[in-house]
Amino acid sequence: MDIGIIFRSLIKWLRRFVIAFMLGFSNVIYQETKTIDDTFFKTEQVLPDKEE
Repeated sequence: MDIGIIFRSLIKWLRRFVIAFMLGFSNVIYQETKTIDDTFFKTEQVLPDKEE
């Protein structure tokens, strides 16, 4: 087997692994920022009941 083919496939899989790792890491950071900045108390508009 040619060493160039092995090296290219290794580089291809290494790039995929790094991209997946970076996407996962950025998702964790996004979720942490979302939970820190999100308020737990939600205000909801309620229509008054019609009394008969």
